[in-house]
Amino acid sequence: MSESISPPVEFTSVSKEFRHEYIVDKSRFITTISPCTTEEEAQAFIGRINKEFWDATHNCTAYALGPKQEQQRSSDNGTAGKPMLEVLKKTGITNVAVVVTRYFGGIKLGAGGLIRAYSHSVAETLRLSPKELHTTRTQLQATIDYSMYGAIERYVQDQKLHYEASFGEHVDITILVPPTDVERIQKELQDMSHGAATCTILDSIEVVLPLEQ
Repeated sequence: MSESISPPVEFTSVSKEFRHEYIVDKSRFITTISPCTTEEEAQAFIGRINKEFWDATHNCTAYALGPKQEQQRSSDNGTAGKPMLEVLKKTGITNVAVVVTRYFGGIKLGAGGLIRAYSHSVAETLRLSPKELHTTRTQLQATIDYSMYGAIERYVQDQKLHYEASFGEHVDITILVPPTDVERIQKELQDMSHGAATCTILDSIEVVLPLEQ
């Protein structure tokens, strides 16, 4: 009996530190989010934001680490750590730490209002922040004549695949393909070129790909 092959683990994270502000009933909620891969990095980021906003009413924090969010932690310093963490868990975004800084505006929001404000702040910041996909791609190299390059390039772009081209006697296009799509892409390239494209399957590699907003 052949062993089943587990699909490669992939996950989404944020690509850089990002900040968003939300105001409700004159209270300011400033959410800062940052990529991190270890608890030390997460704690260092949290410490830096706490120092920056030392005069805030509250700095509430949460982070999730690992491809499947294996490490999770939140700190209330108020009412919101757990709801913030729940937002992270719901999105599945990981290797990320978030701090929501609150400046009280003089109007009490109540426990429910605070939870909604913190949760909304995190959800909106995650939605707006630049994100990236950590995944595995198989390198498929197609060697083609210059006359086919325009059509092949348009096809690869329509498939939303990342690629690089090198130009010599022929054009070599190295395409990053999801492992499950390799056979289909290879066949379609050869069909398009009427069998003239020479396709070679190279190694699979770990890649980080930007995600469109």
